[in-house]
Amino acid sequence: RGRLAADAPSAPPASTSRLPPALDILAAKCKAAASVSLLSLCPLSGGTDVGAAETATGSIDWDAATPLMSSSLWSRDGCKWPPLAGTIELGMAIGHGRTSTVYSAKLNGVPAALKCVAPNADKEAFGDLATELVVYQDLRDLQGTLIPRVLGHGIIVMRGHILAAIAMQLVVDELRLVGDIRELAIHSMPLQCRQAALATVKAINSRGICHGDARADNVLFTRTDDGQGLKPILIDFAYGFSDANEGEISDDFASWADILGLDSDDY
Repeated sequence: RGRLAADAPSAPPASTSRLPPALDILAAKCKAAASVSLLSLCPLSGGTDVGAAETATGSIDWDAATPLMSSSLWSRDGCKWPPLAGTIELGMAIGHGRTSTVYSAKLNGVPAALKCVAPNADKEAFGDLATELVVYQDLRDLQGTLIPRVLGHGIIVMRGHILAAIAMQLVVDELRLVGDIRELAIHSMPLQCRQAALATVKAINSRGICHGDARADNVLFTRTDDGQGLKPILIDFAYGFSDANEGEISDDFASWADILGLDSDDY
């Protein structure tokens, strides 16, 4: 799954493949959309932050597209994946994971993190993204404060490949570290920052939802609105789930307390 860590430009996820005829038809129809655009994103130009986006004008034939959109591919795992609405400017790859790639981007001029996976990839890969979307929807009241705000989701065409994507608020992480080094850095952060992160987990757990993937890479620390401090933002809910029982919630909370260098029994 994608990580918000600086990286060099890269191609889309390796799981992409040539478009089946049905998807090719859908792509052709969506490329003609204006208000609901399916963009063919141009190659990145030598390390620039944002590449150019190629758009077309016209209107989508929803009557023709609906049978494709309602097929099992486009409504899998309880989520519908229409063409992603708006204008996209693609930037650099900022994270890589087992099944997805995250790009910096702009959606309708708003900075975004674009998490992408091939919808015709294996069930687990696409299921991870669908799961994440469902959890974000269940936590919509926490978006923009404790977790990233979802700006949109749907299907895009990137360099000739169809991808499912979630566009999220781009969170600037002040630690800029990954893996074990990041966890050590978190343990040395002020107690107030770590307690705030655990309070975020508690707020999520209180809604019967488990994050499911407690790792240092999945909590970002960004500047507060006044720029004077840091606040935690939890990301990456691909392993998240709702209707968790008491034992699952307790385990999730304890796992996060350990990552944050805290004793869960004290909270």
